[in-house]
Amino acid sequence: MSDSFEPGTAQSTLLLLAPDANIANSVRRKRTWFEREGRCEEMALKFRGGLPTKENMKLAFFACAIALAFTATAGGSPSKPPAAPVGLHAFELKPDERVKHTYALMPAFSWNAVRDASTYELQLATSRAFSDATVLYEKSYDAPVASIQLQVPWMTGRPYALWVRVRAVTDAGTSRWGSPFGFNTEWQDVPNKIDKQTPNGLIRWSPVDGATGYQVWFMNAPRGLQTHFTTLTNVADEREYWTFHSAAPRTILWRVRAIRLVSSSSSLPNGIQVVRYGRYSDIFTTTTSAMSAGKIHAVAAVSDAESTASTARPHQLTPGLDWTGSKDFAGNGASSELWRAYVFSDKQCVNPVMTSSLIGGPAWAPREGDPLNMPQTLAELEKARLGLFPLPEVFAKQNNVFTADGDTPSASESAAQATASGGGTTPPASGGAATSQTGASATTTAAGALSLPDNGWPEGRYWWTVVPVAIVPVVTDPEADPSTAKLEYHDLTLPQDACAAGQVWQFGMQSLPVTTTDSQTPYASGVGNGTRVVAAATKRPAFRELPLVTWKSARAADTYEIELSRQIYPWKAVKKTTSVVTSVVLPLAQSDKGVWYYRVRGVNPNLTGPAQKLAWSKPVAIRITGDVFVVVR
Repeated sequence: MSDSFEPGTAQSTLLLLAPDANIANSVRRKRTWFEREGRCEEMALKFRGGLPTKENMKLAFFACAIALAFTATAGGSPSKPPAAPVGLHAFELKPDERVKHTYALMPAFSWNAVRDASTYELQLATSRAFSDATVLYEKSYDAPVASIQLQVPWMTGRPYALWVRVRAVTDAGTSRWGSPFGFNTEWQDVPNKIDKQTPNGLIRWSPVDGATGYQVWFMNAPRGLQTHFTTLTNVADEREYWTFHSAAPRTILWRVRAIRLVSSSSSLPNGIQVVRYGRYSDIFTTTTSAMSAGKIHAVAAVSDAESTASTARPHQLTPGLDWTGSKDFAGNGASSELWRAYVFSDKQCVNPVMTSSLIGGPAWAPREGDPLNMPQTLAELEKARLGLFPLPEVFAKQNNVFTADGDTPSASESAAQATASGGGTTPPASGGAATSQTGASATTTAAGALSLPDNGWPEGRYWWTVVPVAIVPVVTDPEADPSTAKLEYHDLTLPQDACAAGQVWQFGMQSLPVTTTDSQTPYASGVGNGTRVVAAATKRPAFRELPLVTWKSARAADTYEIELSRQIYPWKAVKKTTSVVTSVVLPLAQSDKGVWYYRVRGVNPNLTGPAQKLAWSKPVAIRITGDVFVVVR
């Protein structure tokens, strides 16, 4: 490459006016910097350290201004349009990772910088032709990295269903569009059954990265019912199979699929629907065994971790509770068919934070929507014992239920508001006609009822207990048919008495910080000294401006908050931003030179108030260099 500059440019004018050969040579060596920079004042300031006097600094500034004015006239040499960007590709964490073309979540993107580019225009479309009707997303970026804040449907094309392209914008004009990058979207992980340490009465599956919840399908529930429901954890009880026939072992057929955050509009600009669920798992089989007699005793609280009766552990997902026995500490409840679980914030069991519905088996796990409807008369109870649920409302708010002291408990899963969840009616597995109830998939409970927040583990704990429930016929007319007697459901024990007698067990809740680094190296990328986007290679990487950072998805999080501070302690958030994907371009321009610290945390909307904010990641250092110019003498 020649060291000479084209006539009429800021560089050539400055060379003509340079006071000595040394400075002229310095200007010549720093040609690429001048070619990027059109701000004369910044040129002069950067030259200040190399020019010996204020007069020479003024000379540099005026030379630049004269040259820019000259090139703006018709007599200046015409500038060529910029070349189209090259190197466009997608990545999950680092731009130098192996390029893939299938992603579960919207990936990040990078490409090679274009000389003199002030901005880059990016488009996302469902066609390689990028016709107006197929464009889903358009945005300008000031650096050759992009975080597309959009989730798209599961889409597969031939070869690809989604396409991204980029072009550069300079003072000389706009480049052609670069070669597009194509990719497909699908959830690459499917939940798998967990058999180990999953106790009787529960089903459990492996959590899926990026999932904000799960839909469970019981395929062979009694009386041909096929139910599916939504849960925010990775465990579910088997109430449809146990209630009113707990002594009968059964084989349960079930499937599960992950759900995720999608656009609030549930459709793309071109009208394509965006569903929140992924593929169903294979059909899993679980066999139950009869409930054991004796006093109630904990087996475990299980979700992504296992807390036994003797050892409490922290959970990221709200656990299902499992127990053996039917009687309380005093022997009450030997003939009980129903139980109720309580979760408290204190060992004395005075402050409840979660209350189960009436459950007819040895386990309970929270799920969205109404619980099983309870029989209202003795006649209905006898039918229920035969497996005939009180249709048509198999799932409904449980009425006439009371605590031991006569209060009315509020079950965490009793739906306060009805909201469509996208579950729909599940078809019969055999293909024939069968009654189908979507149950919990048709409604969602009030926020915070189904998930427990962090409670300061390891010092903070949750405490749980189980009490037996009696079915009490209420006879108001002695002459009436006894089978028409109304039923009430009464706890036989106060939870605080059960806890005081030792029927209380514990577990913890702890959200893990978002993973923002690989060992000590941040998942960060941007333009360094050259024109290529590079991944961080040190503990404190340096980039010219607008670095892109990525992280691994956090369990139960559907959005993320990002903060930037000039110091670690005391932390003072100077800049804040949010993201609906696992990447973001940090708003750090060239003028924001120096060291910055960023941190990321997930947000779980299923919790309430401040508890929605999950744990912050450890602060990560990053340095912004701006345009570095050094005069070489």
